[in-house]
Amino acid sequence: MRRIILLALNDLRLTVSERSTLIWMLLMPIAFMWFFGQMNADDQPGPPRVALDVEDRDGGWLARAFVDDLAADHVSLTEVGPSGGDDATPRARTLVIPDRFSDGALAGEQQILRLEKHPGADQDFSLTAEVHIIRTIVRALARLVELRPTTDREARAGGAVAEEEFRRLGERSPLVSLEVSTAGAGRPVPRGMAQSVPGMLTMMVLMMTVIYGGVFLTAEKRDRMLLRQVALPVSRSQIFLGKLLGRLLVAGMQIVVLVLAGRTLFGLDYGRSTAGLLLLLVSYAVAVAALSTMLGALLSTPEQASSIGWMLSMVLAAMGGCWWPSEVMPDWLWSAAHVLPTAWAMEGFHALISFGHGLEAVLLPSAALLGFGLIFSAVGARFLKPV
Repeated sequence: MRRIILLALNDLRLTVSERSTLIWMLLMPIAFMWFFGQMNADDQPGPPRVALDVEDRDGGWLARAFVDDLAADHVSLTEVGPSGGDDATPRARTLVIPDRFSDGALAGEQQILRLEKHPGADQDFSLTAEVHIIRTIVRALARLVELRPTTDREARAGGAVAEEEFRRLGERSPLVSLEVSTAGAGRPVPRGMAQSVPGMLTMMVLMMTVIYGGVFLTAEKRDRMLLRQVALPVSRSQIFLGKLLGRLLVAGMQIVVLVLAGRTLFGLDYGRSTAGLLLLLVSYAVAVAALSTMLGALLSTPEQASSIGWMLSMVLAAMGGCWWPSEVMPDWLWSAAHVLPTAWAMEGFHALISFGHGLEAVLLPSAALLGFGLIFSAVGARFLKPV
């Protein structure tokens, strides 16, 4: 075991001694995380907010309560005074509450609310505002009907008891609730840092481990260093395991730094399952290290390892959902991509980060990644030769 660890530490030393290691393994992935995170960011998460100005010409308690009821998450509500003339800033849509609205409504008189729309206002947003206003009117009428009758209408109109009762009715739990859920096989689409951090981590760990590992192993074969290692009192299986462990250390070092960068620099929440995240990361590191060792065993020169490693990483990253959310890909293409380890890694990351699942959600992706690791290791051990 000691000889395996010494071989692995030697490979790790060779990797970190390269001047370009800091740039390509640490700085570039962090820059890509930020860049792709900005590209995929949702400028305004959730439904768009509808701009609605309210001109309250009444000022009574019922009008104020009505304006309060208009406030909602999807409405950008602004209370304004009367229009100021030609030089005033154009308003997209303004709801005008007339004079004596409170007294007239409580006296049973019909009241007319007027929605003024600018000719250039978005029609869809204006329709949404109309629907929202109608819903608020219906709620207000229902609460007025439930107000306890009084013998003195004027006292009721100006009394604090009626106002308090009206607001209390509005604060109670709804008598009828509506539950909304997604039907069919739709999937939310990860955006922003939730897509770019795991995507760039998956791509860059793959790329750097495969390229550096393949280049160093082919260079050792070319320079007959591997042949000299075989002459030492070390078995061929120990040599292979040492090379595999060395690439595992390289991938693990990069993973730790990038995970910490995603958390501290970009504030990414990796989900509620630390055990699930660790299992997924270790499984992916094993798959990547085994792939790197296999390529180094199969290829002959560092130039081959560099070019093939780069092209292979690009293909696996694109097909595996590292550049864009896999949820936007056709179902058949996403299913076909699962012949690649990157697709399983991204599926596990999204299950933890974007969808809030626990350990159970990464068991299958982790098992698939470990399976890739076993296959790549078997092929690499079969074809690894000193020259």
